[in-house]
Amino acid sequence: MKIFPLVLWNVLSGLLVLLFSLWLAGPGIAETETPTYNFWYLLFFVVWLIGLSLQFKRPLRKIGFSITLVPFIFYLVLTVQAIII
Repeated sequence: MKIFPLVLWNVLSGLLVLLFSLWLAGPGIAETETPTYNFWYLLFFVVWLIGLSLQFKRPLRKIGFSITLVPFIFYLVLTVQAIII
């Protein structure tokens, strides 16, 4: 794999996963006075970070790329479902 597309993928997917994770983990819109936080969505960013760290080791680069793909596809599917429905 060439280095420029890999770096570009990591930057763009990392920004998307971080922003969606922070947005979904936030208080959201509720009808009660106490905000509810859902910090489980931050685990997707942790999974992405694990995949990123695996990409620095030459034999594990493809596995790391696949792991960074999982949270990205999850948020992509959520976005497409929200647009369609």
